[in-house]
Amino acid sequence: MTERIPFVVMMIYFFQIPLTAQNLVINGGFENYHSCPSAIGNLSNDSRHLKAPTKGSTDYFHICGTNDVGIPKNFNGTQPAFEGEAYAGLYLLSPNDYREYIQFELKEKLGKGNYYKVSFRLSLAEISVLAIQEASVLMTQDPLNIETNQNLSPRRLNRFGVDRFSYVKLKVKRTIFDSDAWALVEGEFEAKGYEKYVTFGNFKDDRHSRTIRLNQKESNQKTLSYYYIDDVSLVLIPRQEFEMNQPFVLDQLQFEFDDFKLTEKAKIEVRKVYAHLHKNPKVHLEIYGHTDDLGSENYNKYLSSRRARAVALYLQELGLDKMRISWEGKGDKMPLYSGTSNKERDANRRVEFVITEFEDH
Repeated sequence: MTERIPFVVMMIYFFQIPLTAQNLVINGGFENYHSCPSAIGNLSNDSRHLKAPTKGSTDYFHICGTNDVGIPKNFNGTQPAFEGEAYAGLYLLSPNDYREYIQFELKEKLGKGNYYKVSFRLSLAEISVLAIQEASVLMTQDPLNIETNQNLSPRRLNRFGVDRFSYVKLKVKRTIFDSDAWALVEGEFEAKGYEKYVTFGNFKDDRHSRTIRLNQKESNQKTLSYYYIDDVSLVLIPRQEFEMNQPFVLDQLQFEFDDFKLTEKAKIEVRKVYAHLHKNPKVHLEIYGHTDDLGSENYNKYLSSRRARAVALYLQELGLDKMRISWEGKGDKMPLYSGTSNKERDANRRVEFVITEFEDH
């Protein structure tokens, strides 16, 4: 049992996280439909509030479906629904940059500066020769209706007059290659304030798409990756407030061994602190960098200073006045844990914050 260092770490929430946050995606479970599907490429016609936003023929599957668009058996394999009695299916990769997409409508426009989590379930169809290694969604202000069956790159969106859009890269723990189970794919992002529609698919061309070939698969199609999708969700992450004069850490703001670079997840966490400081202009932020116990005292002092400085510079890049920030490296002298396990050392490689009253000299 490790000894906990008597160093107070506190974080409070302005809102209590509800047991079940409201899902802003309309028909994210695919259960609402106009009619039982009977043909492929039928998503826009048979389902409610769901659209294929391009000329790609996205599929809709339901337990009442016929002609190979039923559940669990269909024209691309066998897959029970993750929940309920329906799901969709689409090609994320196919020859000549052919792509299929699915567009979801949100119940309300997202609030500027708020943080949201988007998630869904994916399962690889048996027909697939390739498995995708990354996933993302496209956020837009208006519904898309684009006359193309190829990938929706930024250049192509601009060409079709889509002027307000952004991409959100999602967390994929490993290659999504399981044709039996449903993999969870999710990501957090800060809303720009115009987002009302979410589109899922592969937005890269064939050459830039990261894939893994499934050696056990044999097919005349050299580039073919088809996925089922279910249980789509987008929920608000409650805004955080931080207690004055009390040190706190952020779960996702940690560093790799011997490194001081901010990861994308770390930047999201720092932006949450910035949002609080922007809302409260009369507070000051103290930033303290820390390391684990590996390395010399002098080097750890230097490394911890670089970690604190990296956070301070990113806050300034976001727009925070440098006069409201102070930073310092503490080296390895103030660990959260005194043990030497990898998990404890990971936790000790951190940055801590203290919010105080701002004194304008």
